[in-house]
Amino acid sequence: MARFFMKLLCLIFLLQTSLNARDINLNTLTQDIENTDKHLFVWFHKTDCGYCENMREFTLLNETMKAFIEKYFIFIHININEKDNVIYKDFRGDGKEFASYIGYNLYPSSFFFNSKKELVFEEIGYLDTNKVANETRFYKILNFIQSKAYKDLELHEYIFITKEVLDD
Repeated sequence: MARFFMKLLCLIFLLQTSLNARDINLNTLTQDIENTDKHLFVWFHKTDCGYCENMREFTLLNETMKAFIEKYFIFIHININEKDNVIYKDFRGDGKEFASYIGYNLYPSSFFFNSKKELVFEEIGYLDTNKVANETRFYKILNFIQSKAYKDLELHEYIFITKEVLDD
């Protein structure tokens, strides 16, 4: 009898997990950004990751950052512990497989794509808006992407130039 209940619980868990899976079509999202002149911001994270949770709470949900992201980006998050269906170019698989496909398996990670489905910038790790240096860096990364400065400059050059402008 106990074995029956264990099988039943496993079946319920699998069914619920599959019902909660999202279809994340990055091809469609990159087409959407073509009409808006925005970039696609894909944020990878995982369940039970303290750094991921802190970045979500203190950075992505920070009112200033949230407003900036909503204005200039189409934002999608991918929890690699969930069984979402991700489609990107010819790739089809879950979030963890997609992270491996593009060559990253550190979390949290932020990826930015243009309307041509090209990965134009990636930032690996946790950026906290409660710490001035990190807040400034994340805000500069967002500006670097939305201004399309990545076409002509590396991030460190952009940060140096914008510092010079702010210092004048």
